[in-house]
Amino acid sequence: MRSISLLLLLSIFSFSVPACAQKATVQKTKTKKVSKKATPTEAGPVLTYERTPCFGTCPVYTMQVYADGRVAYEGRHHVPLIGRKEFKLPAAAVADMLRQAKEAHFETFQEQYKSGVTDMPSTIVAIRQPDGTVKKVTAESAVPENVQTYFTYLTTQFDQLVQAKGLEK
Repeated sequence: MRSISLLLLLSIFSFSVPACAQKATVQKTKTKKVSKKATPTEAGPVLTYERTPCFGTCPVYTMQVYADGRVAYEGRHHVPLIGRKEFKLPAAAVADMLRQAKEAHFETFQEQYKSGVTDMPSTIVAIRQPDGTVKKVTAESAVPENVQTYFTYLTTQFDQLVQAKGLEK
């Protein structure tokens, strides 16, 4: 009789301990607070630059530029580097790109400058604004001079970077 009582108590105890432990874990998880400030990399890119295809040999690639200078690149067609690569720019170069966007009044650019011709390549630039929103501009044709000047500046910077990295192979 004693052995049956002992087995019964052990059985009850073995079933109740995991349940208690599980409740304690759940309560711990609920009360644990993590206050971690997002770094620029975690917040996402500050500038995204993309060149789209055409019916010719237009370079097709995307770059995501982070405040710390990291650049995530993906070359697709007609570029010296095909595939995904990571580059590093000086943080000052990234700051200069953003400064020039401000000087060009990027925040006032229209969302699209398009002609409706389907074989034209587009340049797409998205910049994270100071309030955290992302302003995206797609330029194909009929682009005002200040927009064209800024996009040409970025195109030159990124084409030179891709060309230099392509020569390093």
